[in-house]
Amino acid sequence: MSEEIKDIPIVKKNWIKKPTWRNIGLVIIVFCLYYFARPTKISFLIGGFMVVSGELVRLWAAGYLMKNKKLVVVGPYAYIRDPLYLGSLLILSGLSVAARNWYILAIVLIGFFGFYLPRKIKIETQRLEGIFGDEYVEYRKNVRSIIPRLTPFRDTGEKWEFKQIFHNSEHATGLLVLFAWLAFYFFLR
Repeated sequence: MSEEIKDIPIVKKNWIKKPTWRNIGLVIIVFCLYYFARPTKISFLIGGFMVVSGELVRLWAAGYLMKNKKLVVVGPYAYIRDPLYLGSLLILSGLSVAARNWYILAIVLIGFFGFYLPRKIKIETQRLEGIFGDEYVEYRKNVRSIIPRLTPFRDTGEKWEFKQIFHNSEHATGLLVLFAWLAFYFFLR
């Protein structure tokens, strides 16, 4: 097996990560969405559009991301610092809209903006400033977290790469989103 292939998480023996409180919380929210769902065709379609948009944003971002190796400022990162978080917000909000469960949507929004995003920004800022120094400080001053710029920050010439999706474990997230959406679809029939 080549070294490049061995580095792809799906090929590794332990490519499934241990559960975290965040993942357990997400599973609870999704089960609550299924249990308390009162969907209509229009809520299901609007929510579905949001879910697909969120996963597309995550795939777009994951194809550029080179964790801890290079500060990526192209693709979605040229417009927002945290496209993976924006994608996750769209996915969870979309599931809530599809279920027409405004209580869960409120919990998702309060949890995301009140706790999750501020905590992640604090941790990420410290980590990335430690790794990339002034380069990250300049980037942070010019690009907001999830509110997009109208013009790209800068083009450094990096290209989107399919293999980065696997290196960044986005294939697992994509499969979970697909499974959740299909389960939601069949549950609501």
